[in-house]
Amino acid sequence: MNKGKGQVMLETSLVFVCMVLLLAGIINIWLWANKQIVERQMRYNSGRVDAGISSDTYQLKDHWPVYEPGGLTEDMVLKSPTPEPVPAGD
Repeated sequence: MNKGKGQVMLETSLVFVCMVLLLAGIINIWLWANKQIVERQMRYNSGRVDAGISSDTYQLKDHWPVYEPGGLTEDMVLKSPTPEPVPAGD
């Protein structure tokens, strides 16, 4: 009887550890996605034409801010790196 109880406790603890790791990975992917949304929105806002500017007087910028999403690596999900601060908009 004790052998069965020990196996149940071992399996329960392994499942618990797996669930915690899965939850941590999901949270890291969610934080990465939120960071990408903020960066994309900042580039979008900086590339917009201000209200009230005529198309006759508006000069195009040298290069438009092109959105390139940051990479999501296995290390970012599994090792939980410290998040980089998002710069304030203009």
